[in-house]
Amino acid sequence: MRVAFLTFGCKVNQYESEAMAQALERAGWELATVEEADLIVINTCVVTAKAEAEARKALRRAKRTGAKVVVAGCWPQLDPQGPLQLGADGALGNEEKAEIVAVVERVLQGEQVLQVGDISEAEGFPFLPLDRPRFRTRALLKIQEGCDARCAYCVVPLVRGRPRSLPLEEVLRALQGLAREGIKEVVLTGVHLGRWGKDLRPPLDLVELLRRIETAETPPRIRLSSVEPQEISQELIALLASSEKLCPHLHVPLQSGSERVLKAMGRPYTPSQFRDLIHRIVGQLPGVAVGTDLIVGFPSEDEEAFSETYRLVEALPLAYLHVFPFSVRPGTEAAGLPGRVDERLKRQRVRALRELGQRKRREFYSRFLGERLSVLVEGKEEGGLLTGLSRNYLRCLIAGAKGMVGEEVEVEVKGLQGERALCEALSYESRSPTPSKAGTKRV
Repeated sequence: MRVAFLTFGCKVNQYESEAMAQALERAGWELATVEEADLIVINTCVVTAKAEAEARKALRRAKRTGAKVVVAGCWPQLDPQGPLQLGADGALGNEEKAEIVAVVERVLQGEQVLQVGDISEAEGFPFLPLDRPRFRTRALLKIQEGCDARCAYCVVPLVRGRPRSLPLEEVLRALQGLAREGIKEVVLTGVHLGRWGKDLRPPLDLVELLRRIETAETPPRIRLSSVEPQEISQELIALLASSEKLCPHLHVPLQSGSERVLKAMGRPYTPSQFRDLIHRIVGQLPGVAVGTDLIVGFPSEDEEAFSETYRLVEALPLAYLHVFPFSVRPGTEAAGLPGRVDERLKRQRVRALRELGQRKRREFYSRFLGERLSVLVEGKEEGGLLTGLSRNYLRCLIAGAKGMVGEEVEVEVKGLQGERALCEALSYESRSPTPSKAGTKRV
């Protein structure tokens, strides 16, 4: 039997899809394309109305293949009957992803399965083990689940539950296993990563975890996914600056540069606090890549509020932007707010910020022309070049790196091609998959 996965949304979903795929492989399934599959699993996102609509379209297309279809994750968690009403053979919530094998067995017997629990009552960390990542150079590791921040626009607490953490020793054990598999970089991810450890007994925090990782047996490169501004302490910045493993890269969501709009969003910081934080990070971490998220068109965002956002972002030393139009989500405070922004005006503002983001990325990449970077080589590109990622998050095209896939290579940046750096390989040190207790402090 052959199974295909379609994954929408965040890195947490990407991790969980890989883990479900591995569970099915252990049960005898073979991974395949959608066209070849007997079973299609759609792992869904509902952070925006567009993401939910894409999941619905994917379900309709999947049903036309004649395969059995199971819809998992945030859509059935928010609307349990929705996927079944559109023809899904099974639907399972976020906590129930660990039951994928049992659900599939019931589906194959002809049962229409609904396996969605009350996420608000969920306790403990729903750990899905992922022992052998499909991509052999970089891997995701989910270490945190849930969020209770209750931002006015966000549906995530309704579909992911309260904050829960993978215990410290289990994080270290998972990293050790990934190192023994030969993985060179791990991205630590979570729904609200900065809340890691707060629910443990005794409580811990992200900085303490990272200090333990620094001296533990792990892959040589560790990267953080998104961390909220109020959770980036001076201790965390100092640790990133001194670390031999932690990549100089932070993703720090802003959402709006208007103090009034931030307050309406329920965000616990001001534009000036965000500005000061970004300048502290960049001042203490030479070469660091800092990215951010922005929501455009939140109710009551007038021209002045949008201009405040644009001016703030334009002035900050940011490496890239993720820009999203505001989307009404059921069950959130913002769904009932007056002052909706015209859709045409919203699209114009999104386009303006995305163009600014492209300029920011080019400016960031241009800073490294003629410089040397340490790049993890990932795979082939048309034209004989290899692709890779630097520690400070530059996407690279590399010449002269034949046979270096899976290795960390020193390169010189020769030019730019779109949103990628054109590089020439200089040298590399072949690294065995033996777990390492130290990386090399390079950009």
